[in-house]
Amino acid sequence: MTDPRQIAAGIVGAVDWQTEVSGFCRCPGEALHTHPTGKKDCRVSVDGAPTIYCFHASCEAAVAEANRALRRAIGGSPWEIVLPGGRVLRSGDVLQGDGSVKTRAQIEMGAAHNGWSLPHPGPLPPAARAGEGERNERLMLETLKAMAERFRPELFEKFRWPFAQIVADSPLLVADRDADEQFRTWLKLWPAHCHVWIGDVFSSGRPEHRTHFRPVAEWYQIGPVMGNYTCGSAFKPGSFQRSNANCDGTRFMVIESDSLPKDEVGAIFAYLNQRLHFNLHAIIDTAGKSLHGWFDAPRDRQIELRLKTVLTVFGCDPKLFTYSQPVRVPGAFRDGRLQRIVWLKS
Repeated sequence: MTDPRQIAAGIVGAVDWQTEVSGFCRCPGEALHTHPTGKKDCRVSVDGAPTIYCFHASCEAAVAEANRALRRAIGGSPWEIVLPGGRVLRSGDVLQGDGSVKTRAQIEMGAAHNGWSLPHPGPLPPAARAGEGERNERLMLETLKAMAERFRPELFEKFRWPFAQIVADSPLLVADRDADEQFRTWLKLWPAHCHVWIGDVFSSGRPEHRTHFRPVAEWYQIGPVMGNYTCGSAFKPGSFQRSNANCDGTRFMVIESDSLPKDEVGAIFAYLNQRLHFNLHAIIDTAGKSLHGWFDAPRDRQIELRLKTVLTVFGCDPKLFTYSQPVRVPGAFRDGRLQRIVWLKS
């Protein structure tokens, strides 16, 4: 029976296997790299949806072509790998970080991904619309989750961006601006037509809360006096409830982590901006333990679900993928400390 590791080595060359199914390799597009190449920059995994992944962005086309070749070659015939203890990993199964095996059948039945799942939690009927595509997407999500766990240490090393460096690297010097200037600077991120919510967590749901939903121009005059929170989404005119149904489609993706210190979460912001090409607008110090990165939001639902899977593995808060989730607003005070922008795109 075919050994998928031999097939992978035939495509990428020698592999420094770190587990039975994943290891470091030479990037198929290394000649295209525009920055120095590290020994741990590229990894190949043969379980799940077999994947080559490189931290460099300039080689994307070459890596994509190699991935197509890898999946055609490995997917062409069934295979199995006997793991320590006698467990067997077969085509389409995914090896978990704890050494257990999630079978392809379990994945296709809609097993949960970090507390959420795609529609149709049971087996998909043969006649289901785009059923094969949905099963393949479930497999891809499980693969991304496993790969994120595997390259997490390298990511935090390669994209390290500690807090002091974030402040020093800001294209515009904003960290020392006073509360009013912090607030008005943040308002400039929004298109002029937007209605933005500002308040406290419970300033929503009743008609009298309509005063917390105002056009940007009105907030510019009022200042940061209506609460400590806002949202990454704008709302429909006339709204008085902070809900996904009332969002108007204009939104940012706000990324934060309650588990990562300020000196570590910057690596995720740098990775999203430099490697995945998500436009970073601002980084906000919440006057607590965390930083919030404000990015352009993905407009493709599939990309959003894949990103959520990966970021959750990295330690980011999945609740912030709820469009109406409250987040800290710059210019307000938290226990006497100013919530402030510390990095701002020019």
